Amino acid sequence: MTDSPDLLDLQKRQQEHDEGHHRDVYTLPYPDRMNHYVLHFSKYVGRLSRDYADEETRMEQLEKTLADSFIVALAAANTLNLDLQAQLEEMFGIEAEGVAEWAEQLDPADDPMDSEEVQDWLFQRMAAPAGSMSNAMESLDHMEPMNTRELLEEETVEIVSDLLIAAENLDVDLEALLDDRWTKIEEESIL
Repeated sequence: MTDSPDLLDLQKRQQEHDEGHHRDVYTLPYPDRMNHYVLHFSKYVGRLSRDYADEETRMEQLEKTLADSFIVALAAANTLNLDLQAQLEEMFGIEAEGVAEWAEQLDPADDPMDSEEVQDWLFQRMAAPAGSMSNAMESLDHMEPMNTRELLEEETVEIVSDLLIAAENLDVDLEALLDDRWTKIEEESIL
């Protein structure tokens, strides 16, 4: 048994957060919401592409990007009505309890990557799903034949798994990062 929250707990926390502090996005029609989240993923890929002058700045930006990306992935999963736990179990054929255990189970490397390696790896791993999701949303605009929903679901789960692996390699407490980020956003909200 683990003290780490499970993915559904985080999804519920994200739902409450969005209802209370992102009403502008939360009240959009589902396609518009997903488009908003895809734009966020693209923004984070851009953040990962930057060169950072020192290790401290790189870690700050990686932690911020990890938290922001995970929050948006939770919001996207909620919009798609995805049970991330079930989706990860199906995708990888493994079971885990809690976010920390998922991160540990999904990490394929024996030796953890350093922060620069994580930045490069995560940049590459997030660029492909962000591009695919952008293509799906554009195809939807054009009413082109594509299974947009299936692609959005698969890529959302892929991003979540990659973020869990990055958190494990950076040896960060993902739950604490998310709590800090939610708190900061909520404190900045006037309502």
